[in-house]
Amino acid sequence: MDKSALLGSVSVVLVLLLVQSCSTVRAQVDGDNYRLPNNSYPLRYDLELTTYVHEDGSERQFRFDGKVKIELIVKDDRNSSITVHYRQTTITHVKLWSLFANGTENVLLDDDSSFTLDGRREFLTVTPTSLHVGTLFLEIEYYGELRKDNAGFYRSSYVDDTGRTRWLATTQFSSTDARHAFPCYDEPGIRAPIGLTVIHGEQYMVLSNNLPKDSTKGPLEGYQRTVFEDTPVMQPYLLGIIVSDFQGIPSAMDPRQSVYARYNAIRNGEANFILEAGTKILNILEQYLQTPFALPKIYQVAVPDFAAGAMENYGLVTYKEEKFFYDSQSSPMKQQHEIATVVGHEFGHQYFGNMVSPAWWSYLWMKEGFARFFEYFAADIAYPELKIRETYTVQKLQNAFDLDSLGSSRPMTYYVNTQTEIANVFDNIAYDKGGSIMRMFQHAFGPDTFRQALINYLRDNAFTGANPENFAWAIQQAIDASPTTALPQGVTAFTVLKSWTEQSGYPVLHVSRGNNLQVTLSQERYLLKTVDVTGSTWIVPYNFATSRNPNFDTTTDTRWLLTNSTVLPPEGWSSADWIIINKQQTGYYRVNYDERLWNLIIMQLQRNSTIINNINRAQLIDDSLNLARSGRLGYDIPLRLIASCLVSERNYVPWAAANQNLAVLVRLFSGSAQLDLLKKYLLGAITPAFADLGLITQPSDDLFTRQAREIVAKWACMMGSQECLYRAANIVQQSVEQDQTQVDPDLRSAIYCYGLKEASKDVFLAVWTKMQTSKDQSLRSDLIYALGCAESNELKQLFLNTSIADEANGLNYFGQERERIFSAIYSNGRNGMQIALNFFMENFRKINELYNKGNFGGRAIGSAITGMAKYIVDIELNGHFQQLIETLKQEGLLRDTDILRALEQSSENLQWVRTKGKVIENWLQALYPAPTEEPETTTTTAAPTTTTTMHSLELQPSSQEGQVQL
Repeated sequence: MDKSALLGSVSVVLVLLLVQSCSTVRAQVDGDNYRLPNNSYPLRYDLELTTYVHEDGSERQFRFDGKVKIELIVKDDRNSSITVHYRQTTITHVKLWSLFANGTENVLLDDDSSFTLDGRREFLTVTPTSLHVGTLFLEIEYYGELRKDNAGFYRSSYVDDTGRTRWLATTQFSSTDARHAFPCYDEPGIRAPIGLTVIHGEQYMVLSNNLPKDSTKGPLEGYQRTVFEDTPVMQPYLLGIIVSDFQGIPSAMDPRQSVYARYNAIRNGEANFILEAGTKILNILEQYLQTPFALPKIYQVAVPDFAAGAMENYGLVTYKEEKFFYDSQSSPMKQQHEIATVVGHEFGHQYFGNMVSPAWWSYLWMKEGFARFFEYFAADIAYPELKIRETYTVQKLQNAFDLDSLGSSRPMTYYVNTQTEIANVFDNIAYDKGGSIMRMFQHAFGPDTFRQALINYLRDNAFTGANPENFAWAIQQAIDASPTTALPQGVTAFTVLKSWTEQSGYPVLHVSRGNNLQVTLSQERYLLKTVDVTGSTWIVPYNFATSRNPNFDTTTDTRWLLTNSTVLPPEGWSSADWIIINKQQTGYYRVNYDERLWNLIIMQLQRNSTIINNINRAQLIDDSLNLARSGRLGYDIPLRLIASCLVSERNYVPWAAANQNLAVLVRLFSGSAQLDLLKKYLLGAITPAFADLGLITQPSDDLFTRQAREIVAKWACMMGSQECLYRAANIVQQSVEQDQTQVDPDLRSAIYCYGLKEASKDVFLAVWTKMQTSKDQSLRSDLIYALGCAESNELKQLFLNTSIADEANGLNYFGQERERIFSAIYSNGRNGMQIALNFFMENFRKINELYNKGNFGGRAIGSAITGMAKYIVDIELNGHFQQLIETLKQEGLLRDTDILRALEQSSENLQWVRTKGKVIENWLQALYPAPTEEPETTTTTAAPTTTTTMHSLELQPSSQEGQVQL
């Protein structure tokens, strides 16, 4: 056995041991319940918070004082205690009482000691001398500190125009951090209205879920007391509080809506687009769902330090600044897409997650999957010119495939218990797969039936916690009432839903056509590395287009694959006709064809690719490369398909699929001696598009044209186009020498990256300084990525070192940016990965402290390790990587689920290099034979492609520059 095979085997053994370890941990955790006892539940909260965040430099500036009174019901007195959640607060006094018939208090407990604290489970348990069934009142006094890690009740800041740091207090309670601001029943299925009072500096204002009903002088000099109307009956993590000096702008179209942010950003009109988007999208949702918004107002607020992309607090949506601001002069047009979709997501949550919540975190997809669906659906209706709905597959569905193809993937419905387990399920399975299943159902059941199902679901479960059975029943009601939608005999909405939510992974459909023209469809679970031995099957909706009937628009003509396989009789097609299953990739599965069908599809792409829908062209690229990666298809098919497609492709959607998948291919192939041949081949396919699209954005260009140009420019430079590299370097040099010269916003990510590739230290530092001094978080993000592209090891190390340097050194980083620096280094070349590995091993404690300040859920270490695993492509790197994993595991800094994913990914990479990498090397060497003593000259630099027969390949490079033909 060679050394690489041995290390691959070691990885497999480690994965198996970890699976066993995880099973043991699960068994132990199941015996230690982190769920609250169900002997009591809240009727309402009255919460009073005092914050001193405006007192610059005072000892108590970041302290807060709290008092919460919980009216509750004891429904079972066999447990003689009441338990609520708390976190990182000091409890100073507890009082428990009931009321006599005449309204006087019957005090059961009133002291500072008759309670116990379980810090691990975060339980505060009150134990009176007696407890009876009925209504009680529990009052708890406490104090705490505004946190530094962007979670719970925390501190944030910005620098105003005078250079002064302005502090604010804000909240991020999802998923389990409401308990930091006040003791409560901090579970998603436990609801009660909240009455809020905030005592704050009079020069500051307070925003919360509802409108303020009273504002009076506070108990301290210079303080104000603001009292809010009650929230709806809701779970504690939806409470939002912001104490700041922000300024607001009301909507001219909807009096319920306003936006708030720091004054030096909002005054320039940079919040106008998100205000417009919110107004449009709320109106769309109210009409589509036939359900009015439950609160009298909804505000959108930009928070300078924010770990998540956004948060759906009921009536008070908070955002990361880069997801909030848009400047028509300096922002890329794709920022409109980013903002519209995040508004669609968070406003979708106002219904799915807020009005109806998952009964427990095991059903997280029941809020995140719905929100992901509306993210694209509602935003597309609001801004049809952006073609947002067309991008779902390449931005979300294919992204979900990546994680869901691993053996360590989890089902959508997945039991969780501890805080760590809850944080772990906020992943692409809950979000992207969940949204993909909603999208599939919309097309399979039909848009009218699906819409009615959502209306039923909201109507029947409003202001409660729901489970999948509730959703299935809403679907079934809609199907039963529909004259056009029907399920196969013996199939119900529940069995369809269960098929997709209670088992891991997804299917690949194999399509073959025999000499009798019958088409056989069969399914198996798609796994990237291993073969499924469980015999998993799904209830799969499918449809198809053919060369005789190339109608890709009608996606509701659904049939159902209920078993392992089925046979379709001839439906007017001949042996020369192609067939494409899964129109617009509305179904959550891959499709593989027999060799003849693949070749017929390739021939159509060469003749006229636009006959095939752009989403399906993207599907063909994504499916073919991943089927080859998993060993189900030879690499000659996807390599020929890509060249055939991209030469004439100008649509963003197929280019987005190529961008993601070719990045994987080049990454895995990066250690090959034949890498230059692969670059030559791909550059030939890319050059025609680069020649057409160029590096200049026209004012009339739509978003798809701009996005396609950005991808094409990136790949032209990456594959070695001297024109692209020269122009990028020249543009960056000019922008540094002439400080007012702006790099095209729509191209700046690619231009800065490849312009800095061979840049001098002076140019590098000039761009770094530009990033440090900018208040535009979107620009800062692009520049951080670009700075990681520098080839110099010295500059890579210098940049990495800044990610763990203290702010006292004059550095200006937002919390999430430190982790991005690390990602920018390890994702750019083997040297970058080696430097990143060494840096991580030497500084993991500092990394854990600083990177987690900007990581939603405190998962910075796990995110880094699972991200790095994708770039482990040789034995030496793998050895260092496994040493790092072992160290982090021993330190308790790495979760078993992340270790499993990382080792499975790195092991798969090494196996690919040993096997499929060699196949591609041979294919390229046959395509580009080594020159003889008298090499034949050629007049083309385009990638040669092949004439398709069933048994032979004939190379016919065109004599025309930049063209490929069969």
